[in-house]
Amino acid sequence: MSDNHVIDHSDQKLIEQALGKRVSRGKITSDIDRDPETKKIFDTFSPEDQEKIIAFLAGERTLQILCDSFFKKILDPIVTRDRVESLLSAIYGEKVEIVEVLPKEGIVISDGGSQVIMDIIVRLSDGSYTTVEMQRLGYLFPGERTSCYLSDMMMRQYQKVRSDKGKKFSYKDINNVNLIVIMEESSKEFKAVAPEYIHRRETSFDSGAKVKNLENVTYISLDTFKEKNQNKIGTELDAWLTFFTAERPEDVLKLINSHPEFLPMYKEITEFRKDPVEVIGMFSEELRILDRNTTKYMIDELHEQVEAAHQEIEEKDQTIEELTKTIELLNMQLAELGK
Repeated sequence: MSDNHVIDHSDQKLIEQALGKRVSRGKITSDIDRDPETKKIFDTFSPEDQEKIIAFLAGERTLQILCDSFFKKILDPIVTRDRVESLLSAIYGEKVEIVEVLPKEGIVISDGGSQVIMDIIVRLSDGSYTTVEMQRLGYLFPGERTSCYLSDMMMRQYQKVRSDKGKKFSYKDINNVNLIVIMEESSKEFKAVAPEYIHRRETSFDSGAKVKNLENVTYISLDTFKEKNQNKIGTELDAWLTFFTAERPEDVLKLINSHPEFLPMYKEITEFRKDPVEVIGMFSEELRILDRNTTKYMIDELHEQVEAAHQEIEEKDQTIEELTKTIELLNMQLAELGK
């Protein structure tokens, strides 16, 4: 075990509560082989992914909480509202209470939609609106995308409040809209500022004028957090981000020892171990979506690189043309001087 920590009997018991009782790998492979269709799907996984599945089903480790089925079970804003409130409170650094879960309507800004695994809008006790978005893979152009998203949220709020208030409507009735984007794999803009992993947009005027800004966005880079913190749990936000990234038993143990409220969540994930067929089917769909979005992301990046290269060539061509004209002009001047 890492950090020279020896698991004692009480720790082992706690890990067993979180990950479930150990099952032999032989039984797991036998159960998989028993169902031809499941075996066929399992054989398409890479050796690394096969190892992850077997280790999870054997109770040796957990799977990342960002798997869609896990996340929907653990953080349902209606069924497990207190957990979502705890997460939002940790991100905002103040007590948050959800008073309403709103239906997703209006513009869907997702470039195909499947990268987003949690997308909710909630109205908080202070009247503000918050969207929480979980992503497996960071998007290109995150600033442009979130600006569109926030504008859509603001317009929907404006239309609703204006309709409710009628002639009594005032712009002071419009509340903040907040967007939280939690990325498993962040895009290059955020990697460039590592080891920072919390990115909050602040708006101000160079004149110092105090004009209220209603649109706020927070990005959280889980990949950078995991690399920087190495599961050092100092705050409530550290605990939540550790929960999203921890997979090894020793990391799970650190978390539930310091924050036992996460133990029931791990127990709910462990329930999935009862049905290997469901887990493999679920994991297969996750990989299919992730592969498709990774391919799309790479294509978008290549398009961006090609456009940048074309722009550079055009600029060089323009420079060459200008230099050619300058040379021709100088040659003419020399010819005139030679007469």
